[in-house]
Amino acid sequence: MSIINGQLSLPLNKKITKTLAKARCVGSEPTIEVFNTSGEILVNNLPVGYVDLIFTSPPYNIGSKAARQDGRRKNGEYDPKSYGGITGYADNIPEEVYQKQQIDILSACEKILKRDGVLVYNHKPRRKNGEMIHPMNWLSKVDGLVLMEEIIWDRGSTHNHSNKLFWPHTERLYVFRKSSGDYRLLNTDALKFRSDIWRVPLTSRPVDGHAAPFPLPLANAVIKAFTSINDVVVDPYSGSGTTAVASLINRVNFIGSEIDADYHAKSLKRIEATKSRIAKGKINLTAMQEVA
Repeated sequence: MSIINGQLSLPLNKKITKTLAKARCVGSEPTIEVFNTSGEILVNNLPVGYVDLIFTSPPYNIGSKAARQDGRRKNGEYDPKSYGGITGYADNIPEEVYQKQQIDILSACEKILKRDGVLVYNHKPRRKNGEMIHPMNWLSKVDGLVLMEEIIWDRGSTHNHSNKLFWPHTERLYVFRKSSGDYRLLNTDALKFRSDIWRVPLTSRPVDGHAAPFPLPLANAVIKAFTSINDVVVDPYSGSGTTAVASLINRVNFIGSEIDADYHAKSLKRIEATKSRIAKGKINLTAMQEVA
């Protein structure tokens, strides 16, 4: 990581400046940049009032006993897949620390949004220690944001098949505007989804090693709803790069961050592969989908 004492090092500062300069060049190819750093560092180093859309999904702090481990079954061994686990990360910090982290990063996100910018935050109610924890517990404490929509994402499946509870098949997309600005919902005639229930199946298998990527059609729908060509999209938890790929397909600029070096490297390869598919006509840019 290009970080010194919690701050961006000079090379990464210069790279962000260069990225910002390219991102608003009308008529140019979309600028797609993912930095190997934390989301907190990225959003605190972007200009105030610069971003059109922030679409992100943080780790959920499910509370796994250990980091996820895959790939042992092919050797006849046991895969210790802890519930909710992420490869290389146990996703288990004290809940009050987690919620404070989310409030801090979302407060920073509010500052970098344009006056009519939109924040779409993917999360879900979680069950921990015998009770349900709702994202509004911390979302309601973020100053400067106004909740406009609560979209139900029906994933159609779950890994949690408890015999003592109903099975949770849904997550949420919380859509915010700035309290000082206007709400813009664009391209409504072209949207696949017009209700507040979006039925999008989960990605059937991990993307480039990421255990919990959200589906490309979900990112496509969000970007299409809230951006126009040449806008700037930010994802501080870029993960496998799904929001970056959707931005590329939709011809909007993207700036993201991923703290895990392995996920970061794999997401860059995925972005380059998408560029190649676009160049070869393997992605229908009008339909915004991949073709054979």
